[in-house]
Amino acid sequence: MKNIILFFLLLFTTASFSQKKETFVIPDSLKNTSFTELEKRFERSFSNNKIKKLYARVYYKKSKFQNDKIILANGLYLYAISFADDKDALKCSDSIIALTKNSDDFNYPAKGYILKSNFLMKNMDLKSSLNNILEAEKYSSKKRNIEQNLMVNQQIALIKIELGKAKEALPLILKNYEYFKSKDAHSVDYLYTTWILSDIYIRLKKIDTALNYIKILQRQINSGNRFYEYSIMYEGICYHFKNQYAKSDIFLDKAITMLASGNDKLNLAISYYYRGENILQNEKNIIKAQDYFEKADSILVKSGSNTADLHNNCVRLIEISKKLKNNDKQLYYLNRLIEIDSYLNKNGIILQDNINKNYERPHLLLEKEKVIVKMNIEKNLYIGIGFIIFIGLGFSLFNLSKIKRQNKLYKNRVNELHHKYSNENKALEIEKSIIETAVTETKENNTKTVDLSKEKAIEILKKIDQFEKNKGYLEQNINQIDFARKLETNSTYLSKTINQYKNKNFSQYINDLRIEHTVKRLSEDKKFRNYSIKAISEEVGFSNSESFSKAFLKKTGYQPSYFIKNSEK
Repeated sequence: MKNIILFFLLLFTTASFSQKKETFVIPDSLKNTSFTELEKRFERSFSNNKIKKLYARVYYKKSKFQNDKIILANGLYLYAISFADDKDALKCSDSIIALTKNSDDFNYPAKGYILKSNFLMKNMDLKSSLNNILEAEKYSSKKRNIEQNLMVNQQIALIKIELGKAKEALPLILKNYEYFKSKDAHSVDYLYTTWILSDIYIRLKKIDTALNYIKILQRQINSGNRFYEYSIMYEGICYHFKNQYAKSDIFLDKAITMLASGNDKLNLAISYYYRGENILQNEKNIIKAQDYFEKADSILVKSGSNTADLHNNCVRLIEISKKLKNNDKQLYYLNRLIEIDSYLNKNGIILQDNINKNYERPHLLLEKEKVIVKMNIEKNLYIGIGFIIFIGLGFSLFNLSKIKRQNKLYKNRVNELHHKYSNENKALEIEKSIIETAVTETKENNTKTVDLSKEKAIEILKKIDQFEKNKGYLEQNINQIDFARKLETNSTYLSKTINQYKNKNFSQYINDLRIEHTVKRLSEDKKFRNYSIKAISEEVGFSNSESFSKAFLKKTGYQPSYFIKNSEK
């Protein structure tokens, strides 16, 4: 289940931040209303979105004419959570933090960091979201702001849930639940934490406990409450895990009807997935189940979203495509699964133990290659097979005599490459120990062309050294501008440093590191030698096998396939 705080807290209409023309006119009845009263009315209007937006707009417009940083920060905050799109909301949060960074206010700047963390999490930038919420924690703890600390706990818990660490999130949400229950058992905060607890217990497979919290929630709300459709959805998921498929279908179908008319397409996709699982496990009808799984995937594609909660949806579609012998769909969903796994790996998401180990990334790439080969064979089975065999035999005879002559010459060269890169670490240490000497000598020999100071060159080379140790060159789509930004320098200095001290251009430098890594790993890792050329190229950072093969040939003098064959011997 998706963390629906993102739906509740961050479901906004698009609006401008500061560049667009302001056309709103404050109603006469609110012109003399104080900021404190406007804020109170805004908080009381949580269930009435139209009225809530009116108070936020009035507060924001009036705040711009005040010489008070806190009032202006409040105006920006209300604007962000009521109107702004993601980009403008992040601008608002940055402005709030800048305005209140040195403030003694009880709520700021922590409130700005919490706002920013929420929007970053909505866009699945979990690392940045966590960094900002930890900044908020510093300020809220220092000022002993209890309720703000609870908001921090809640956000950290939600990040943990998205990272697959529901067990670690549980005590944080339980603490919030007990606090809000004792304060007001009908408040939005209490209802929300009750609902999140049901989500956590489903993830922990404690289904009866999850159902208990769902029933508590349903006793507090009616069918018009925005929590209602999600409580129905969760109840359907619970009965799925209790193997009560017919009962689960009733609740999921009801949830699908309600969610289809709203904006929360991600949870609609999750409902479709569990509906398909019910059919697959109860009716054993793969065609009918496939329809629901494809609806779920279509929603993800249209929204551009990826989530660990629907990883198995692609797995199911791959399995069904295999059974139906539909190679086109199998290849398509293999690519989709690789795309989802790339998102999961980027965010460090821990998948549950029951995820099929056959679909880890290296295996996915190999499986994809197999499907492509199979499709090509089938398409060309009856076309030109005799001609291919004839040409193949002639080519083989020609190459056999050529290979025999070359094998003796190549054998020593291959051994030299293995030996060279197996001692890579030792050579690197020697190289790094003389960085300063190398910089000094190069600077003395190039006084007319070098405009880098010795200190600046050493600083960049040390950062490059750390980049090499961390194997950052294995990341795909590295470019000089982004790499320079990571090293906190500019692309001109970076280019000159690599040209002068590595004696190569940026592209050649990255490719050489990747090929050296490949040779070393092929020498040591038998499993890696069994990968296809396509899988190896993507594993070491190349975008395609053609560019990898060219770089490998240029660096070693051999095609990758030949080197792998001789490494195996």
